[in-house]
Amino acid sequence: MSAQQTLTLAKSRTQLRVECPAAIAARTPVARIVQFPPFAQWLEALDTQLAAGSEAGVAVRAVTIQSVDEFRAGSIGFLKFATDAVHTADGAPVPGVVFLRGGAVAMLVILRTRARDRPVPSWEDTDLVVLVEQPRLAVPDLALVELPAGMLDGATGGFAGAAARELREETGLAIGGDELVDITPPSAGRGLLPSPGACDEFIRFYACEKVVSEAELDKLQGRLAGLRAEGERITLRLVRLCDLWTSTRDLQALAAVHLWDQHNRRQ
Repeated sequence: MSAQQTLTLAKSRTQLRVECPAAIAARTPVARIVQFPPFAQWLEALDTQLAAGSEAGVAVRAVTIQSVDEFRAGSIGFLKFATDAVHTADGAPVPGVVFLRGGAVAMLVILRTRARDRPVPSWEDTDLVVLVEQPRLAVPDLALVELPAGMLDGATGGFAGAAARELREETGLAIGGDELVDITPPSAGRGLLPSPGACDEFIRFYACEKVVSEAELDKLQGRLAGLRAEGERITLRLVRLCDLWTSTRDLQALAAVHLWDQHNRRQ
């Protein structure tokens, strides 16, 4: 038998049934699943939509948990479920397999030496961007080059603080949150949505220009980084800003360059 819990959403007063197979509930109780921050945020956003009486006319009746993945520390990392939702006009089902992982931050770090220092934006061949190379089995690519980024994991201290911590963990660069410029479009709310057809993830983008010495540049190129205890094996790569679009398949990197350009155009 499956375990289940019925929730009453506060704004819309919708009765939502959460069902969970017994095998999953034995490891991760339903009460703990509904407290998973990304799930709680999903429920709140759904409740707001339903209470607003969207013209789309959708009714969501239940969610069925399909899998729960936990981090080594024992906290829930990822949650996958299927929704029982229909269009109220004709009862036709609404596609709704959902993968929850929560928000993330991505950082565009532009480096130059003092001799190359100039007002922004420079867009010169001498400006370098910090990228990280690591295995990404979902793709799969065992040496994917991408922008430094990371999940929020319920971090406190705001988005900028989380971005600064991720930078330090992934690259070893000590850049304070107050040095990071938020280049996320105001219209994006909490962040941009890379795959809204199946995933709740939103990404907030930050950028930073930093003057370093030639010796520091030499030390960064090829440096080994990442949290070894968490299985991260990261190698730093420096590429010219003007070559970034040909140096990675990472959509976040290309989006960040565009957002940085738009940010500087508004200054």
